[in-house]
Amino acid sequence: MKNMLACIVLCVCCAGLFAYNPPYGGEELFRLTNPELMRGAASAAGGPDFTVVPSSITYNPALSAGEQRVGIDLSGTAFFNNDKIRIEGAKSDKSVGGGFQAGMIIPTRWSVFSFTTSALFADFYGMDVRKTAIVHAGVAKELTDRLCVGANIYTGFYMGSGADFSIGADLGALYKMEDFGIFQSPRLGFSLLNMGKPADYDTLGIDDDASSSPYPSIFTPRASFAATLFRAKKWTGGFSADAAFPAFQNCIADLGFGVDYNNFVRLSAAWQANIREIAEGGMDGLSSFSVGASFRIGITSKTISEKNADWERSEIVPAVATQSLYSGIQAVSFGAKLDLGLKDTEAPEIYMWNEAAK
Repeated sequence: MKNMLACIVLCVCCAGLFAYNPPYGGEELFRLTNPELMRGAASAAGGPDFTVVPSSITYNPALSAGEQRVGIDLSGTAFFNNDKIRIEGAKSDKSVGGGFQAGMIIPTRWSVFSFTTSALFADFYGMDVRKTAIVHAGVAKELTDRLCVGANIYTGFYMGSGADFSIGADLGALYKMEDFGIFQSPRLGFSLLNMGKPADYDTLGIDDDASSSPYPSIFTPRASFAATLFRAKKWTGGFSADAAFPAFQNCIADLGFGVDYNNFVRLSAAWQANIREIAEGGMDGLSSFSVGASFRIGITSKTISEKNADWERSEIVPAVATQSLYSGIQAVSFGAKLDLGLKDTEAPEIYMWNEAAK
């Protein structure tokens, strides 16, 4: 416990050495490239409906610990700048931008390995995250039926004027609690993200009169609580609430609410309140609710089963989400995850002595 407290104090002291002035959207790079994260799963507890995709590890490396199937995920986002900003003496504001995410989850007997790559290309005055590509590799494990832990390593490349790179690690834990009160299947998530060398990349920060700072911010702790609130026939509904503290110099509140019908369609909405962005930009620093949906579709593939019979029956989960961001920038994200095989829902059978032979 003393070592943990000493580590936190050291992180606070180190973070204090860095001025805080990231661009608008600089703390949300990974959420912006995946529709599942955009619609509410960008949470250290997995969001309101406990959705896990490869890029979930960028919010908590422990989230993938319970995955039983190989998962392949690919998504893309388009940005439309509907209200271009004019700055005297500067080049014209961009009209469009984009990004993508690709990842994989690989469960093994000992642990679960995850890999994800996210890239953004957005040169807007209202969200100047420029050109970035960041790769994460993570490992997670269920220590008990209730406690999961995980860790990532990552490196990022920031391209263009003032190009630089980042490298570091993330830590996370997920604790599944017993039901209490109105909360069913409650979960607590904790993570400490971006521990390492940040990229020193010249961009337009939230305070355009000061020099910009690295993003996502060094030493970002995140805490989350999520639970199911109701079950009615084939419908379930849940929520998640997160608080993140980038560089210990800002606070970001993230709220999500979602409903699930018969484990087939999921609808959800989420909202992020970045205190420093709102304080500096007013209405231009305030994003609207994101909304999105995903659908679970069973598929049968003889081609896939030729390599692995367990993968003959699989599931594909297409998803879409949209959100109005800063200064009239509209994001539209779409993608799909392929889960190979079916989830094991039956408890293992235990045979005593010669019962197996009967």
